[in-house]
Amino acid sequence: QGYYAGSAKVEAKGLNLSKRHSERERLTPDAHGIVLALVGLPARGKSFISRKVERFLLWRGHRTQVYNVGKYRREAIDPEQSGRSDFFDSSNAAALAAREAAAVAALHDALTFLDEGGNFAILDATNSTVSRRNVIVDTVRSSGRSYPVVFLEAICEDPEVLETNIVGKVLNSPDFEGMSLEAGLTDLKARIAKYEAVYETVQDSEGPYIKLFDLSSKVMANHIYGRLAKSILPFMMAIHIGARPVWLVRAGQGETNPQSPGGSDRLSKLSSAGQSSAAALAEFLRRRENEYWQTTGKPREPMHVLTSTVPRAEAFVRGVAAEFEQTSALNPVDKGALGAGWWDVECPGDVPPWDELKNRHPEFFQEWIGDPLRRRFPGGECYMDVVRRLETVLVEVEMSTRPVLVVSHLSVLQILVAYFKGIRIEDSLQMAIPKGTVVEILPTSGGGFLVEMHSLPAPSASPASSPERCSDEDLALGTSEAPRARKRLSSEVSPSPASATSDSTAAPEGSLSPAAVSTDLTEAG
Repeated sequence: QGYYAGSAKVEAKGLNLSKRHSERERLTPDAHGIVLALVGLPARGKSFISRKVERFLLWRGHRTQVYNVGKYRREAIDPEQSGRSDFFDSSNAAALAAREAAAVAALHDALTFLDEGGNFAILDATNSTVSRRNVIVDTVRSSGRSYPVVFLEAICEDPEVLETNIVGKVLNSPDFEGMSLEAGLTDLKARIAKYEAVYETVQDSEGPYIKLFDLSSKVMANHIYGRLAKSILPFMMAIHIGARPVWLVRAGQGETNPQSPGGSDRLSKLSSAGQSSAAALAEFLRRRENEYWQTTGKPREPMHVLTSTVPRAEAFVRGVAAEFEQTSALNPVDKGALGAGWWDVECPGDVPPWDELKNRHPEFFQEWIGDPLRRRFPGGECYMDVVRRLETVLVEVEMSTRPVLVVSHLSVLQILVAYFKGIRIEDSLQMAIPKGTVVEILPTSGGGFLVEMHSLPAPSASPASSPERCSDEDLALGTSEAPRARKRLSSEVSPSPASATSDSTAAPEGSLSPAAVSTDLTEAG
């Protein structure tokens, strides 16, 4: 009561606002375009962060593009000259002018991209001084544009992580092609010393920023609001450089329902075939987990298991793990008034029954083809609704430092695989994910993932049988139904090029050894 309950008076004009609160009011509404400018010394993980954020934003449906200033520099001046340490000496006027020209060109292209409807332009560069960062902000404002500039600073003070990053950069960057490892390390460390001599960390007075320390240990934020606070900040808090396998599996087959011959209705119980699949999965995971923990040499931890709330999914998981977490975020796409009796939850095939949908509901199908991500099923969800609810699951998977198992359903897994493969969600809807298979995902050192698919033994086979390995191409093609689905959808949904990047260094096929921690493969300069 009284003072301790707080004032009950309503201020018609609101309380007197501080300058910082006024800035919050300006920054909270979602902007139509945002410049994300990386900041950091060489070999601190800036390009790793850029690629991770780009992949995430593209998956969330935002038009996003990375502009690597180092690439602009190399295209203008051969790396044999522009990649040497003396080129980064602040007293080298000609080199400084060339580097400034590369930065200006990258910023120009980034702003043009936003002008043409882009949502996020990521400027991957060192941006190591206040004056350089002021140029970015002033250029945006002086042109009459209202795009906010948010700085993402990568700070690395862990000697082990830093040394591994430096080695990885020398082994992978075009700047050191043809050089011995020893010569490259000497030259890169000399370059870093030149940057350290002039480096200035981002200050509160410079505006919005997110600082990521040691690629995992700490995050600091200033003036981060709106979708930056809802999506990008939690994502950046989740990402790290640790390696662990992630397994995605469709829930086991349910008991046949007369109303739904495919055994796909929401309340069906796990069938005997589904129980056999669970036993086969348990054996597969036991062997793969053993390989992982033996390779890492770390103390063994229980697998992190996530499943939908569908009864047969829960029963399927109980045959695999003693502890698991259920979440409705992993439930099948809600098709509302459509699908009753023939597409209740799942479908017997490896891809959704698009032909059946077209035959039964031709008008809706044509509308859906026009916008497959945002056209909602009558009384149900659209695929972007599923993406939004899956965001928390994805952040949780990225955050995990131990092996992860996700048990869900066809459409949900297609959307998750789209993120890990770096492809458009529209294209993932054509992707076959057969029942009785495990999609295995291994992080790569460049910030991407190696995706493979393993076939479990058929329910009639011994659960201890060795699973058959399928190639990554099989994931896209699947069974004989998949090519037909791809052909008919590709003729109705016009593709556009994805801008996600691929990794140049992937773990050896079939290996569960942790990816190297070299995270700055194409660092901007």
